Amino acid sequence: MRCPKLLAPAAALLAFAAPLCISSKAVAKSVELKAVIFEEVKPLYTKTDAGFEGFGVDVLEQIRMQSGRRRVSYRVASSVKDGINAVITGKADIACGVAFTWGRSTQLSYSLPFGVGGTRLLTASGTTIDGTPASLKGQTVGVVRDTASAKVLKSVIPGATFKTFETPAEALSAYNAGEVPILGGGTLWLAANSSPETTALLPFRPYGRSGIGCIVNQNNGKLLSQANIAIGQMMQAYMDGDAGTREMVDRWIGPGSSVGLTRAGITSLYGLILSITAEISTEVDPGI
Repeated sequence: MRCPKLLAPAAALLAFAAPLCISSKAVAKSVELKAVIFEEVKPLYTKTDAGFEGFGVDVLEQIRMQSGRRRVSYRVASSVKDGINAVITGKADIACGVAFTWGRSTQLSYSLPFGVGGTRLLTASGTTIDGTPASLKGQTVGVVRDTASAKVLKSVIPGATFKTFETPAEALSAYNAGEVPILGGGTLWLAANSSPETTALLPFRPYGRSGIGCIVNQNNGKLLSQANIAIGQMMQAYMDGDAGTREMVDRWIGPGSSVGLTRAGITSLYGLILSITAEISTEVDPGI
C-alpha cells in the first residue's frame, strides 16, 4: 500500500529540537495509536490468538496509516463508561465503532460515521411480537448497561421489563441460554449474531438511528482530522470500486457477511455521508 507522506514535516521539526527534550515515553506515544474497545462484538471486534479482528480494527488501521503511527494498541473497557473516561482522560487516543449520542458529543469529538446503526430487538422466529410498545408490554428484554440502545429502548417501550448486563458477551450468552427471551441492542451487533432460520430482528425499521464512528478527546483536533481523512478515503475508494477496499468492508458488513448489506446499499450510504462533506482524493489504496 502507498501511504501518505505525513512524517516528513514532523521529522523536520524534530531536527531543530534538543535531543534531551524527547523522552523515551514521548517517543513511544508518538508511534503508537492507543485504542479502547467499548464493546467486543461482531462485526466490529472479535478476539483472536493474534489480537483482534473486525471492521473496527480495519478502520483503525486506516487511521493509523493516515496519522503516521507505527502500531495500534488495544485495551478492552470494562464498561461503556470506562471506555468514555479512557478517551476523556487520555488513557486512550481513540475508540471506533461508537454510536453517536448528543450527550457524548458534549464530552468527546466524533469523526465522520463509517456506518449507520439503530436499536432493534433479537428474538425467536415465529414470535407474535411485532416490535410495537403494546406487543412488548410485560416482556423481559436484555440490554447492556449504559449503551445508547439501552437508553433508547427504555424510552420507547416503557411497558417492558429490562434485565441489564455489564457486557455484550454476558447479554448474548444469557439470550442464547434462554435467560432472556428478547435481546435489545445495536442493529449491526444483533444482525451479526442472528440466523434467518431461528431468529427475528424487530422492528423492520429501527427504533432510533445513529451514526457509528470514532471518538477522540475534544483537545485532539489533529487526530480527529486524520481520522476523518482516513474514513473519507475509505468510503470514496469503496464508491470508486477499489477492489481491496470493497473486500475489506464487505467481509464484515457486505454481501456474504453475517450482516448482509448489499454493495448498492453501502455505496448509497457512503455517498450520502460524503455528499454533506465533500468528495475526497484517494491517493492511497485503502484496504490493500
